Amino acid sequence: MLFPSKMVEVEVLLHDSVKYDVLDAMQRNGFIHITTHNIENLESANLSGISTKIVDYEFRISKLMEILNISKIKKNGMLASLKPEPPERYPAKHRRREEIIKDAEETLNKLESKILELYSKWEEINAGIEKLKIQREQAEKLKPLQFDISYLGEGPYAYITAGVAKNLEHLKKLESKGKIAMWSVAEGKKKEIDYIIVVVSHMKDKKELESALRFAGFAEFELKGWKGKPDKVLKDMEAKSKKLSKEKEKILTELRILRKDVYPHLSVLKDDLYNEKVKEEIHPKFGKTVYTTIIRGYIPKVDFENAKDVIEKSAKGLALIKWKDANGDDVPVKYNNPKIFRPFQAFVDMYSTPKYGHIDPTIIIAPIFVAYFGITLGDAGYGAIMAILGYLLWRVFGKYDWTNRTLGSILFVSGLSAVVFGIIQGGIFGPLNSYNLISRYIQYQPLLDPMKDAVTVLVIALIIGISQISLGLLLGAYHHLKFKDYGAFLTSEVSWFLLLPSSAIVIGNAFGWWSFDSTTVTIGWIVLLVGLVFLVGIPGKLVDKNHSINAMFFFDITGMVGDWLSYSRLLALDLATSGIALTINLFAGIMSSMIIGAGSMVCCLPLIIIGLALFGLVVRTRDSKKIGIAAFLLVLGLIGVVNIQAALWLFIAIFLIVAHIGNAMLQSLGSLVHSLRLQYVEFFSKFYEGDGVKFEPFREIRKYSRVVNSGGVKK
Repeated sequence: MLFPSKMVEVEVLLHDSVKYDVLDAMQRNGFIHITTHNIENLESANLSGISTKIVDYEFRISKLMEILNISKIKKNGMLASLKPEPPERYPAKHRRREEIIKDAEETLNKLESKILELYSKWEEINAGIEKLKIQREQAEKLKPLQFDISYLGEGPYAYITAGVAKNLEHLKKLESKGKIAMWSVAEGKKKEIDYIIVVVSHMKDKKELESALRFAGFAEFELKGWKGKPDKVLKDMEAKSKKLSKEKEKILTELRILRKDVYPHLSVLKDDLYNEKVKEEIHPKFGKTVYTTIIRGYIPKVDFENAKDVIEKSAKGLALIKWKDANGDDVPVKYNNPKIFRPFQAFVDMYSTPKYGHIDPTIIIAPIFVAYFGITLGDAGYGAIMAILGYLLWRVFGKYDWTNRTLGSILFVSGLSAVVFGIIQGGIFGPLNSYNLISRYIQYQPLLDPMKDAVTVLVIALIIGISQISLGLLLGAYHHLKFKDYGAFLTSEVSWFLLLPSSAIVIGNAFGWWSFDSTTVTIGWIVLLVGLVFLVGIPGKLVDKNHSINAMFFFDITGMVGDWLSYSRLLALDLATSGIALTINLFAGIMSSMIIGAGSMVCCLPLIIIGLALFGLVVRTRDSKKIGIAAFLLVLGLIGVVNIQAALWLFIAIFLIVAHIGNAMLQSLGSLVHSLRLQYVEFFSKFYEGDGVKFEPFREIRKYSRVVNSGGVKK
C-alpha cells in the first residue's frame, strides 16, 4: 500500500505471422504498459498497409454517428439534469480484423450516401431557417416605413436600398443636393442610436450614394425575392418558416428511424475500428527484423504469470519471452491502494506521479486531509451541507462520470469530518450562542471552542504540524537509506532530528515556557551545535565526496520555521468560518429586533414599486434572469402589506439560508485548498520524489459498446 505495485520488465520476440494475435490478446486483457524498444541499431516497426483504410473508415463511421445523433431526443428540465442518463452501450463480441474491415466496407456502402443526403438536406433547411430568422428581424424594423419591399434593388433608372446606418451626415448632404430621397427611423439609446433607412437614387448617382453609405456605416438588408409591404412580407415569412420547420421535422423523423435501426451496429463498429487503429498506432514503439517483432513493456508482478500464459497461448509457440524485475526511474507506476483510498490518488496525481520504488503517500494524506478539512471548516451545519453535496456528486452525478464520483466521495467523507469537528468545537451554523437560533434547541458545552480557546487550538495546530513534518523527515530518511544516499541522510534528516528537540529545549527554557536543569540545557546546546554542523553538510561531505556543502543553511532554518508556523492556518480558517457565521447570525438578530413596531405600508411600498419596475424592465429587455428577483421583491412587498412581521421573518429566513450556504461554499473551498497546500508544500517537500511515469496499459477501450460472451449487435 505504501509503495506502488512491483513491476516486471518484459521483452517479447515473436514471429510476424502471430503478431496480430498477440497484440489482440494483449489489448483484450490489458496487462502490459508498452514502451519503446531499447535495442541499438534496430529499426522501429512501421504501420501496416491497411492502417490508412482503418483510420478512414473510423472517421466516416464517426461522422455518420454524429449525424444520426442530431435526431436524438434530449430530455429537458430540472429532473433530467438531476438524474443523468446512462451512456448508450451496446453488446458486442470480439472479431478479427478481416471481419471488422469487411463489415465497415459493407456498412458504409449501404448507409453512407443515404445518411449524408439527409444531412445535406437538413443543413440546407437549417441554413434557410436561420436566414429567414434574420430577414424577419429586418422586415420587422421596416414596419414603420410602409413601402413595397419588392422595389428594393436596381432598375433601369433607379436604385433603392434599405438597411441600418450609424450616422446620416453624408446621406443628408446628398439629400440636400436633391440626389437621393431618404426615409429613416431612429432606434436604440441616446449614445447608441441606429437608423433604419430606405434610400432612393437615380442610377447615375449610384456610385456617389454607395460612397456615402460607406461613411454612414451602412449594413444592407437582404430582402430580395419578397413582395409587398412589411406586414404582408412578415406573414409570408411566417408561412415559409412553418413549411421549412415541417420539412426539417420530416428529415429528423427519418434520421430518428434510421438511428433506431443502425446506431447500435455503428457504435460497435466504431469501437472495433478505434481499437484496431490503436493497434496500428503502437507499432512505432516495436523493434523490427525481417521476420520478427520485438515488444518491450512492463507488467505488474502479480499479473505476470497469467500474462505469460496469454502471450504464449496466442503466439502458438512462436514467441520468446524474456523478463526481469523492473528497476529505474522510467518504470511505470501502478497504484496499490485499498478501494477506500483510491479517490485520494487524484490528489497525488495532481501534484506528480511518484517514482517507481518510492513512497506513494496516498494512504498517509487521505486521513490527514480529511481531518484538516474537518478542523478548518469546523462547523457541523456546513459539514452536513458538504456531505449532502458530496453524496449527490458521488451517487447521482458521478454514476457515469469519474470526476464527479471521485470529488463527490472525497467531499462526502470530508463533510462528515467537519460534522464531527463541528460538534467538538460547538459550531452548528455558527457558534452556539444567543445569536444562533439553533441554540434554543441544542445547548451543550463544547469540548474546544476556537472563539474562546484560540491559543489552545493554535498549540494543537502547531503540535500537528511538527508531527507531520517529523513524519515527512522519517519517510525521507527511509528513502535515503534505501537508496544508500548516506550523505543526504546525514544532511537532510539527521541534522533535523538533532536540531528540532535541542532547539525546543534551548528556546523553551530561554523564554520560560518550560524549565530544565542546567545539565539538560547544556546538552541541548551541544546537540544544537552538532545539528548545525550536520545541516551545513560537513558529515555528508565526509561520507560522500560528491556531496556539496550547504552554504545557505540559514535559509533552511527559516524555511523549516515557516513550514511549521504554516500549520497555524488550521486555526485561522477555523476562526474565519466561526467569525463569518457569527456575523451572519448577528445581522439576522438585528433584523429580527426591527420587527417590533414596524409599519407595514411604509416599509413595503418601496419593495412593491421596485418589483413592478423590475418586471417592466424584464418585459422591455426580455431579460429572464431578473424575473426571479422582481417576483421575490413583489411577493415580499405584497406579504408585507398584509403582515409586515411575516414578510420580515421570510426575508430573515431567506437571508440566513443564502448567507450560510454561501459561507459554507466559500469556507469549504478554503479548507480544500489549504488542506492540500499543507500536504504539497510542508509535507511532500520533506520526502516526496515525483515525476514518475503512470502505468497506462495497452488495453481495449470501448466507449459505445461492451463485450459479451455471446450475442452482440447484428448487422
